[in-house]
Amino acid sequence: MATSNSAPTPDNDTAHNNLGYLFLRRGELDRAISHFETALKIRSGNTSAHYNLGGALIETNLANALARKGLLGEAIGHYEKAAKLRPDYGDAYFNLGSVLFQQGRIGEAIAQWQKALPTLPNDSGFHTVLGNAFLKSGLQKDAIAEYEHAARISQQDSLARNNLAWLLATSSDASIRDGNRAIELAEQAVQLSGGKDPTYLRTLAAARAEGGRFAQAVAAAEQALRIAGTEGKSGLANALRDEIALYELGLPYHEHSRSGGF
Repeated sequence: MATSNSAPTPDNDTAHNNLGYLFLRRGELDRAISHFETALKIRSGNTSAHYNLGGALIETNLANALARKGLLGEAIGHYEKAAKLRPDYGDAYFNLGSVLFQQGRIGEAIAQWQKALPTLPNDSGFHTVLGNAFLKSGLQKDAIAEYEHAARISQQDSLARNNLAWLLATSSDASIRDGNRAIELAEQAVQLSGGKDPTYLRTLAAARAEGGRFAQAVAAAEQALRIAGTEGKSGLANALRDEIALYELGLPYHEHSRSGGF
């Protein structure tokens, strides 16, 4: 990006896109949107095929700004335009899926993310997100496959390990639960995250309880409760109190709904 203080030339779509991206990073969403729209207006006069990648990038940037401003319907339209310009542009599908997921349109989100899959085969974060969507849809075995894949891709991915451990510890389906594997994964997640994340400690407690280690489960849950209280996470704290009561009775915690607890 140029460092000049002068305004971009009227027909310089690249400069407008760069300025828009700068304002987007700063959180100045209205200014970002204005520059992205100007860049697209300039590009609308050129239909050359080699412009498609740049156009798709600008459409995605504009959609990102609109989504951050809460204008999800408008964002969706621009993500769709980006995907139409470049069907092999994975970011457009990924971001479109994320907005649809925010709207509760889980099936549509999964469909978009699956289109992004060929371009993001080694992105552990993407596979974790896809696993979360499968879990929300009640497809626990599909979620497990995605979490396992994410964990294999990255030895440093604490989130995939945590989410998988929670599912293996708390699933309402007894055929899915595996306490020993859940403990292994939860311990890795806690270690990778620095040991101070109350959500990960909650998962470790649930895993230990599923593995029959109730005293250790109480200890982990109480540690999580202290941190959650300090951080003002009252909902998490209330859940932990209920779970501690179960562990003190020698009972594991199992989900009764189809969605995960993370």
